[in-house]
Order: sequence, then C-alpha cells, then structure tokens
Amino acid sequence: MVTDWSGLDRYLDDQAAGELSSVSLVVVSSGGVVHQHSCGDALRYSTPPADSCADCGAPDPGPEAVAPAAALLAADQRVAATPSTLYDLASNTKMWATNLALMMLVGQDLLDLERPVCDFPGWAEFGRHGAAGAGRQDVTVADLLRHEAGLIADPRYFDPHDLDQHGAAGLYCSGTPDTPVPRDRIIEVICRTPSAGPAHQGYCYSDLDYMILGLLVEQTVGQRLDRYLEEGLYRRLDLRRTLFNPLEKGIDADQIAATEPQGNTRGGSVDYGPAPDGRPAPLRRHTLRGQVHDEKAWYCMAGVSGHAGLFTDAADLAVLLRLGLGEGCLDGVRHIDPGVWRHFASPQGATPQQRARSSHGLGWRVAPASGDPYPPFGSWPSPGSIGHTGWTGTLTLVDRQRDLALGLMTGARHRLGTDVGRAHPVDYSRIVGMVYRAQAGASVR
Repeated sequence: MVTDWSGLDRYLDDQAAGELSSVSLVVVSSGGVVHQHSCGDALRYSTPPADSCADCGAPDPGPEAVAPAAALLAADQRVAATPSTLYDLASNTKMWATNLALMMLVGQDLLDLERPVCDFPGWAEFGRHGAAGAGRQDVTVADLLRHEAGLIADPRYFDPHDLDQHGAAGLYCSGTPDTPVPRDRIIEVICRTPSAGPAHQGYCYSDLDYMILGLLVEQTVGQRLDRYLEEGLYRRLDLRRTLFNPLEKGIDADQIAATEPQGNTRGGSVDYGPAPDGRPAPLRRHTLRGQVHDEKAWYCMAGVSGHAGLFTDAADLAVLLRLGLGEGCLDGVRHIDPGVWRHFASPQGATPQQRARSSHGLGWRVAPASGDPYPPFGSWPSPGSIGHTGWTGTLTLVDRQRDLALGLMTGARHRLGTDVGRAHPVDYSRIVGMVYRAQAGASVR
C-alpha cells in the first residue's frame, strides 16, 4: 500500500492557519524520519516589551500599569515556522530531560528509587510537613515518579495573591534573570509546602513532583540539570538544539516559536500585584519567545526545572524518539540501560488487573492494555506505548510494537484573548489516529 500523508498535512495546515498558529510534526521509525511537516507562523502576534519590565531585569511596571495589548502582526512581520523552529516542550520536559537523567542515574547505581526524599541533603523538613498533620517521611523518589506523593499540582510561589488566598504565607519565591532564586531557597519553600492529601492514596498529577525530581538529580550529579544533560547525554546524541534557556546559549529569537503574546498575563487579565516586601512581583507582559512559559520554571527555577523548560526542534526530537524506540539504545550505542528503561515504562498498579488498565508508568503516560485509552493517545497505539503531553501544545508517543513514534509541537498558546489558558486546545487523539492511518497506507479523511 502507498503511504499517503497529504490528508494529515492539510489538516495540520488548517489548524496552523487557525487557533494553533503553527505546527511541527515529526514521525519516525527506528531507521529514521518517516514524515515531517511544519506549517504556520512561529510568530503571529506580538506585544512589545515595556520600557521597564521585570522580565528584562528592570523593575516591573507595577499593578497600576496597563499591560500593553497584543496585536496581530502584518504578514511581512510574521516569522514562518520551519523544521528547525524550536518549541517550548512544557511538561514533555519531564520525560525527555528529567526522566532520561533519572534513568541514567538508576542504571549507574547512583540513585535508588526507593530512597525517601527527606534523606537527601537539605530535605529533612520535607518529611515533617504533609496533609492534615500526616508526615511525608516515607515518600520516595518512586512515589514522585508515580505522582503518588499527595503533593499539590501547581504551587504558585510567584503569585502573592494566590498564596494569600490559600493560607501559604511565607512561601513567596520569585526572581528575575538577574536575581535568580537560590536552589536552597526553593528547596526550603518546597519542604514547607502543605500537601494536597496523604501520600500513597492514588494518582495525583503534580508539577511539584518533578520540580523535586529535577532538584534531586542536580544534588546527585553536582550540576544543574541543563548542564548535566547538555554537556552529557544530549552532546553524545549530537543534539545541539535541545536545551534550556536557548536565548542565553546563542539561539536567536526568530528561530523559536512564540507562546503567550502577553507574557503570563492571560491576555491582560492577570496581575500578581505587590510582593510581600511591597515591591511589584515580577511579571512578564511581553510576547514570550525563547523563555519558558511555565511560571514556576521561569520565576522560581531560573528557566531550568525538572517539570518544564526544555526546548527542541523537529530534527532533535526525532533523535530522542528513536532513542525511545530503542529503549535507551540508538544506532547500536547504549545510552541508557534497556532494563531500566522498561522498568520506567511499565504500567503501575498493585495487581495484574490494575496494571492492565493503568495509563501511568514511572512518569511516562502509558497506553493501557485494557479499559479506557489514555485520551490524548486514543485507541490507536499498541498497549505499552509511552509518551506525554505538554501545556504549550506538545505530544510525544513511542510505540515499539509498531516501530512508530511521533512528536507534535504547536503554537497552541500563541493566541489573543484571555482564553489562552484553556484546557484542551489541541485534538491530540485525532492527529495520532491520522498518523497511524497514514502510516498504514489507508486514506486519511
């Protein structure tokens, strides 16, 4: 049968012309790239930086200032998306940065997944705080990976309003590129953050789990996460465009897809107001290009966090996906122990029945063997396929049984209006289904 990608490409073109702004899709097998398609505008809307702005290191204009309005650029001012355009992977950072680092360390016997978090240097206080007086002394690295630590999903340390409303006074933690938050300060704040509920009571997805995991990697290797990966695994894989804080590392803004046009203001509807010391809390108001969108990663973690901050392009993502198809091996070279990779990719659950229906591995999302599919994957992937999604409109999926993997990156958050943060802007499962049907040689409608 003849493989026909034209219907999928037309659909992606239509999506990029509309709400998604841009799309970059790469489909691979273990032998290399099978299909690639980029379309739309990497930059379509823009808000100019204010004369005085927190994101450039100067004082924020303050809550009394009116956020400048984002505007649709004239056609000759837009920047077209290309196969070499970098995208903010958002929560796919968890898999293609932090999980890779953790798997390497486990394979080298440098990290024990059953080690309690409070046993790591500086984390003793973590064990003394919990939900309704319950301690967290027995929360392990594996519990964080399974999202079973009971931690809150999105601690807004950078937003004094939110902290006040949730009775979390004293946890404010925000900085700028010129005044980054010290790592020991964020560890102290995390340790004192109340839990959402008791640990070991089931799956509770949390960015905080991976913020902690990234910090534990850093403590284990004695390097910041970006340096450990960029000078280690990524360099060995010859990934020169997979990195954190790309603007600081020689990547021009025109090579990076923009995200929210008005910074972190949700179309001008959000303002953090004054910090506890009375000065304006840092708040980016201009169009984000090359700065991680996620607020915790930017304001609290200097752009390098275990849960968000990684950027890449289609060619580099294709290499990472092929690494996944090889369970840590690529072109005959073993980079991660395959047994460790399979352990991380195994569905979690106490019984065979629970594992068969589970869509959760150690960090990875998994296509279950029975029951309801994991919604972004739909029903097409083989049982045991792994991947993840990202808030900026990204999806990765690795199906070893079919020797098929795909990476989808979009400009889903590059839109005007206050609905920039809406829940499900990309129809992932439809795109996944179209990829599988095209690869099978069926017509795509």
